[in-house]
Amino acid sequence: MFIAAHGWDHAAWSGIFFPSDLPPEWRLAYYANEFRAVVVPEACWRNVDAVTLAQWVTDTREGFHFLLAVEGEMPPTPLVQALGRRFGGLVTVGDPAVACWEGGADVRVLRDVIMGLPADGVLVVTGEPPSLPALRTAQTIAQLLGL
Repeated sequence: MFIAAHGWDHAAWSGIFFPSDLPPEWRLAYYANEFRAVVVPEACWRNVDAVTLAQWVTDTREGFHFLLAVEGEMPPTPLVQALGRRFGGLVTVGDPAVACWEGGADVRVLRDVIMGLPADGVLVVTGEPPSLPALRTAQTIAQLLGL
């Protein structure tokens, strides 16, 4: 199971999650130190070049996964191959294995949402920016549940 934010490069997280003096190009590495997955919006992965993609893999630790949001066409095979073991799968709205969460960090409600997902499910914390308390709470719940 994956608990992930929808994107990682949120300027509104600067000074709240990211240190205010953190260079923008270090945000992914900083995010990946605390969380184990991110949902990459389709607009982001559709336009990624090979150099940036290689940097994403380099900037993240082993065990971190990129989930690709898909609204239209499927991602090209070279993109998935370039992510290698870091490719965590596709996320499509309406998939019963995917739950989108924009609400607060209510422990009981999040627990119920997480427990309602299949073992290979994804909880995507959305919003502009995604709620860090909700992301952290969901991650803790999943860990406590052994997921």
